[in-house]
Amino acid sequence: MTKFAHAKLIEALELHQNILFAEKQAIAVRDLNMVEDILRQKEQSLELVLLAKSEAGGNFSENLNHRISRVLELQKLNTRNFRKLHVQDDQIPNKEEQANPFFTRLRQAYSKN
Repeated sequence: MTKFAHAKLIEALELHQNILFAEKQAIAVRDLNMVEDILRQKEQSLELVLLAKSEAGGNFSENLNHRISRVLELQKLNTRNFRKLHVQDDQIPNKEEQANPFFTRLRQAYSKN
């Protein structure tokens, strides 16, 4: 792997990790509009990560594998937290949420199915 490809992958991972931190905060304060905005950003940053990963090839260093693992763990944590939020919100139905397709998309994005 070239130094440029390595640097590009690290930069993409850092961007994605920052977006995941923002998502974590938005979930914590239950700001679903912010979560929706972050989901769009996250999709774009994930595409950058995947592109950088494919350009970098394989045989990643231990440090790089550790960074990738941290990003994956943060994503899992966000998914679990959103599911908890989803379960809590399901217990108190809200007509506005039922009528808004955005909330349906969010639930689909974080549901196990």
